[in-house]
Amino acid sequence: MERRKNPQNSSSNNNHLIQISEFNYLPPEIWTQILENLPAKTLLKFRCVCKSWCSIIDNPDFIHIHLQISQISNFGVNNRSLVALNSLGYLGNREIGYLLTHRHPETLRKTGLIFRNSDLYSYRMIGSCNGLILVSRIESPRSMQKKLRLWNPCIRKSLVIPDSPFSPSLHANAVYLFGYASVSKDYKVVALAKEKGVGQRTRKMYVTVYTLRDQRWTARHDWLNVGIPNAIEMSRPSYCLSAAVSLKGVAYWLGKVDKNRNELSHICSFDFNKEEISFVELPSSWDKRGSCRFLFLLGKSLAIFRISKVASSIWVLDQDNKNGPWTQRFSGKSSQDGYELFRFFYLNQKLFFCESDGGYFIRGNKSYNIASCEVQEYKGFKGFSLQLELYSESLVLSKGYGACDLRVFP
Repeated sequence: MERRKNPQNSSSNNNHLIQISEFNYLPPEIWTQILENLPAKTLLKFRCVCKSWCSIIDNPDFIHIHLQISQISNFGVNNRSLVALNSLGYLGNREIGYLLTHRHPETLRKTGLIFRNSDLYSYRMIGSCNGLILVSRIESPRSMQKKLRLWNPCIRKSLVIPDSPFSPSLHANAVYLFGYASVSKDYKVVALAKEKGVGQRTRKMYVTVYTLRDQRWTARHDWLNVGIPNAIEMSRPSYCLSAAVSLKGVAYWLGKVDKNRNELSHICSFDFNKEEISFVELPSSWDKRGSCRFLFLLGKSLAIFRISKVASSIWVLDQDNKNGPWTQRFSGKSSQDGYELFRFFYLNQKLFFCESDGGYFIRGNKSYNIASCEVQEYKGFKGFSLQLELYSESLVLSKGYGACDLRVFP
């Protein structure tokens, strides 16, 4: 017996076909605008819908615009998130494993697990930029040889960076900066190393730059033993550069240009666009004796936090200011607990500032309130083994660089 068609079902199917037809005939620029406002993980799924969507999402210009939009929107894991690399403990003098998690930027509450691994390598997060994390793996405690890898945890893609062209001794002692050159739209890793000197003899400084687009190192021979960069003297340079902060394509760290001075006296900076090093002298109006000072980001400005046993202050850098580059933003008391928090190995950790509750700093697994001078400890961490980095989800490395899939930590 022939089944009669339901007029309502037929009408519904026709409407569905009309919607599909309208869907297919939307201009590509409209689809581009729609896709630009979606989270990165959603876009990874949408790449499988059709060839036209895949072509849009894989376009380098689309990836760049999507990153800019995501950093000022509220979807997904935005630029106010933190990633935390936490050691799981030690076996002798080696870490037995690591835990990498998303953390709330003000409470350090865990909001997501990225990975958990167990091996005998030592890992460090050197820096992060636009969703990429530069990770260093130390092969053995004796050789201290480092293996570098760029990793995007959001899309599970990674790229091994070849060893720098330094000699083995220089490579073992090299320190690194990681950032983005907005002019060329390229990511760069900078390696700096000094040969071991004898007495007061001048030591050569070696600099080489790795560009993600070319995927190769280029030595800067014009920096060898000439000019201001040769005068950089840093107390524990690996600690100074591990606490470097990046702002608008420039990396900043604390250092000094006079090797005869004991205290840190300048902010050193590396411009990823110009590939130049420059210096700004620290504020001279404070008592430098017995005080600790840190670089941090205050909104979209570079700032210095200084704390002693009795006082603390915050200074903001504005190089266009006619009255001087530094403006004091805060001045107040301090506490013994606060001073001890920042005094212990104070150079090797990045400092993050939250403006709520009067303003407080997060350093490792503890926070310091600048108004109440109180120290608070976040539970669930193993002291100073905690490493923090700013993080944002992105599609960088998804196409065009030969990155491979990575489901576990490198």
